[in-house]
Amino acid sequence: MLEAACPRTGWTATPRRHDTPSALPVASRDVEPARYLQVLSERVDALIDASQGAMGLEVPTCPGWTVADLVVHVGLVWGWAADTVSSGTRAARAPAPEDRSEDALRAWAKMQAARLGDALGAADPEASCWTFGLPRSARFWFRRQALETALHAWDAEGAVGRVARLDPDVAADGVDEHLTVIVPRSVGREPGAWSGETVHLHRTDGDGEWVVRLGPDGQVTAEHAHAKADLALRGPAEALWLWSANRASAEELGIERFGDETIAERWRTIAF
Repeated sequence: MLEAACPRTGWTATPRRHDTPSALPVASRDVEPARYLQVLSERVDALIDASQGAMGLEVPTCPGWTVADLVVHVGLVWGWAADTVSSGTRAARAPAPEDRSEDALRAWAKMQAARLGDALGAADPEASCWTFGLPRSARFWFRRQALETALHAWDAEGAVGRVARLDPDVAADGVDEHLTVIVPRSVGREPGAWSGETVHLHRTDGDGEWVVRLGPDGQVTAEHAHAKADLALRGPAEALWLWSANRASAEELGIERFGDETIAERWRTIAF
């Protein structure tokens, strides 16, 4: 975890420990709204650009999806998040667009992204807002939308054969959010799936270490620390985020593994 402001990105973080008594996720770092808006804008452009002429292609890292399906998914999420931030309450999900022609989908997705950018740009980050994690303010959505968009832009670029690279500090933040927001939600949905197994992730291209305990009884404990665990993984932030989000195996990503590799295999079978 970054312990000071990165001079290149301006991101800051405060290492701390978080116990999640149930599926309640916790945000473990302060959000820098301006930086997240920049990442969101850049990655929206990359995703939309990758979709041109590629709507029918399969997305290998999102099994069962085409690029068109991916564009529909992110467009719906962008619109839903925009409505949630604007109203401060949990918005209803809009229906998918009926016209799935390339020009129509790309225009619709750009409009949803613009709505999200406008909503976040006008929002007071401290304003109370419905979220599915902490903080219970609009701050949550700056981070969530920037990181989700960055990951799906990587999916889209990979689908069209582009060598997509994730900014290491964005990726490290992605690891952090995944372990403290996404994993607790998933574990909470299947409280009997884990019985206290521990995983240690160690970033090798900058500061960042995480230890997460999975279960029992749907509980998750995430800690920024160097500690022994049942399974240890060492690699660059990008590789650790892609592994955490089940985009590829540790072997495919060149991640060093130590300990019980059956935990990594089980991780791959669960919707993290």
